[in-house]
Amino acid sequence: MNCTRSLPFVSALGLMTTVCFADAAEQTTLNGHLSAGFEHDSNVSVDDLNASSDQSDQAWVFDAGLEGVLKPAERLNLTLGYSLSGSRYRELDQFDQDIHLLSADLSYDFDPVTIGTSYHYSHSVLGSEPFLDFHRASAYLGSLIGDDVYLLASLQEKRKDYEESEARDSDIRGASLDSFFFFNNARSHFVMGVDYDKEDAEAESFDNEVWRVRATLLNRFLLGGEDNRIRLGWRYETRDYDQPAVSSSSSFLDNPFTGDFIDTSASRRAEQANVFEASWRIGLNGTFSVEPSVSHGIYQGNEDSTDYSRTIAGLTLRADF
Repeated sequence: MNCTRSLPFVSALGLMTTVCFADAAEQTTLNGHLSAGFEHDSNVSVDDLNASSDQSDQAWVFDAGLEGVLKPAERLNLTLGYSLSGSRYRELDQFDQDIHLLSADLSYDFDPVTIGTSYHYSHSVLGSEPFLDFHRASAYLGSLIGDDVYLLASLQEKRKDYEESEARDSDIRGASLDSFFFFNNARSHFVMGVDYDKEDAEAESFDNEVWRVRATLLNRFLLGGEDNRIRLGWRYETRDYDQPAVSSSSSFLDNPFTGDFIDTSASRRAEQANVFEASWRIGLNGTFSVEPSVSHGIYQGNEDSTDYSRTIAGLTLRADF
């Protein structure tokens, strides 16, 4: 390659990149939050292991995050984010968990259609040991229908890598469709969504298909001159395994972090789940808010011994900046 002839092109590209990011810096917004609280869990569980302890406990919980929104061009948006969340149980410290989440989203508004792509990476720590790496890449298409309805469709490629259980490592292909209905001058909305995932694991016993239906109502309003937000959510999912049995000799069952769990994977895992959530974020001033929340899950399997429920109630103090 002729480096001398390429130099003007490289210089021009560098100049364009510098100007682009200089302009973007002028249109960059940075948001962040910190929250800490306390919650009671009636049946401490690890969802990604399909396992429950069948014991209740209390935990300190925390969450912190930063998000930057850049506009390199008028219709181009780039959003970058990082968050850290976790829990510390009083008794069942083997369930202590930290989740690091990195995200990036790039979209372009063609009016009336928005096309975008996003990438999410999370690293989970369970009981002070590395637990799960999760990757999700997606492409999406959104469009405003009239003044109050927004439709969003996406395709996803996902990857799970477990630290202690290669049998559960899997590739996932999925799709989703969401409908947003705005009201209250677009400060509030109702969302209906449906998801489909096809999971192909290293061990055929963990291959499965999931259908999920979601509904969320989010209402923002003023109370005492401060911003308030009420959120109500419901989720129903059904999961079918290709092979409904897991051998007791599986290396997963020898994992010291899961030795005391009730194994609910494959044939013992709840095949249907109904989860209800409610929270009320009460503004104290322009920065601080307090948020009581409760969730209740009903899980049903093909054996009576696998049916169980889980209720989580908590209270957090949050600061936004």
